[in-house]
Amino acid sequence: MKNSKYLALLGMGLILAACGPRSEEAQLARLERQREELTQKIEKLKQEIAQKAAPTGKSEKVMNVKISPVEKELFQHFIQVQGIVESDNNVLVAPQSSGIVKQVHVNVGGTVSRGQLLAELDGSILESSIAEVENGLKLAKTIFERQQRLWDKNIGSEIEFLQAKNNKESLEKRLATLEEQFKMTKIFAPLSGTIDEILIKEGEMAAAGMGAIRVVQLSNLKIVVDLSEVYISRINKGDLVHVSIPVIEREFDLRVDAVSQVIDPDDRTFQVETKIPKSEAGIKPNMLAVLTINDYINREAFVVPLNIVQETGQEQFIFVAEQQSKDWIARRRPVKTGESYDDRVEILSGLQEGEHVVTFGYQNLADGQSLAVVTDQR
Repeated sequence: MKNSKYLALLGMGLILAACGPRSEEAQLARLERQREELTQKIEKLKQEIAQKAAPTGKSEKVMNVKISPVEKELFQHFIQVQGIVESDNNVLVAPQSSGIVKQVHVNVGGTVSRGQLLAELDGSILESSIAEVENGLKLAKTIFERQQRLWDKNIGSEIEFLQAKNNKESLEKRLATLEEQFKMTKIFAPLSGTIDEILIKEGEMAAAGMGAIRVVQLSNLKIVVDLSEVYISRINKGDLVHVSIPVIEREFDLRVDAVSQVIDPDDRTFQVETKIPKSEAGIKPNMLAVLTINDYINREAFVVPLNIVQETGQEQFIFVAEQQSKDWIARRRPVKTGESYDDRVEILSGLQEGEHVVTFGYQNLADGQSLAVVTDQR
């Protein structure tokens, strides 16, 4: 009984192991072999059907097809990505000291100039200290001036003169320090622009170094996109970019202004920037932009419709129409493809200029089959 249970458990373990990753890989390999066998059978049947339909030259089955001449032409590949409109000058201003917000002098959407007072914190303690030091400094200056006049007439001791001088200078330095600390309770605009965000409220505590008011300069806008690292060798400064801003239905062409050469280790991307000219009004930071970037160009490419390229396992092929005397014959031609875009694909090898590719009726063709051709008007 125990042996039966053990064997049952062992059998279940083997079944579970068989259902693991190796079983899936074996199943994939088996299906690929079946596909290869089916493809070979299909090609063989096409040949047999063509031969049976043509016992003599006169009764040969002729396939109606369209053909197109092979010519060198311009081929361009584009990638489409989404980016965000950003400002070159987008600053989140923070207070230099902590304190209760006394007053905010600006509103969201308002324009400010560089150096303008944006907000101020409660500095009443510092103000009292400044007033106290100022009063002490007045007395220290008076005593020093009198001691100096006496010293100039060789009256009085040198110690008294030096003490008066030191007391005055110490209070002057103390006053300067307090005034600088009091200045730190005020938040000033570091640049001219528009108030985009206010994160502090009157009566609340503001922490030193924490963002309080965002100032954005709308005159220097750019679009930033993150691209996969596979494109880093294909995107260069100066490449053509077609920009679409869907929310305002605006489209225009720009050039790539900057390409980062550093890959982000977290998402394996690099940044591409393009500046928006000042003439393009109405665009705001954080708007979504769709960029179509020309990342590849071949000025002398053989290009065919993508759908006419067929595959058998690892091999790609197309049918070409070969003229023999006055007749046209289908020829199966292995090819190597390159980039594809907009239902067109670049042929790197397997075609020559002047040949004719079958663009319609290619699905049921067999190598050597007779054709009735119509030239496709391109």
